[in-house]
Amino acid sequence: MSRQLSEVLSNLKNQRRIETLQNGWGKVPEWVFISETGTPLIEGHWRERVFGKALEKAGLRRVRIHDLRHGYASMLIQAGESLAYIRDQLGHHSIKVTVDIYGHLAPEGNKAAADRLDDDATFRNPAATEAEKGSAVIS
Repeated sequence: MSRQLSEVLSNLKNQRRIETLQNGWGKVPEWVFISETGTPLIEGHWRERVFGKALEKAGLRRVRIHDLRHGYASMLIQAGESLAYIRDQLGHHSIKVTVDIYGHLAPEGNKAAADRLDDDATFRNPAATEAEKGSAVIS
């Protein structure tokens, strides 16, 4: 969880304590999205009343809640996170599952790794990439 999200949830928890006292709920709700009486929202109602309206307000097309999971994984890959980290975040039982689902999103990953090897070899042995009379120098 990001620090920003942690702070938002901490603030929400404090706000819920205040709401609980003001409304006489007795117990602070554990849920992020609650009804007007402090009880958990029914999933179908939440999807329409909260999630659907949030998408509409943000000007986004309607998506399934599960699509957010794929979006999260895709953004992590684009940010350069390792597939092992993404596996842990998504709770996959093996890296194979993660690679099978998301591996295609990192097609340049192997090329970039190979290019870094070239860069390292050139840094250590500049003569390895110099041409001498049109042919490579072998040392």
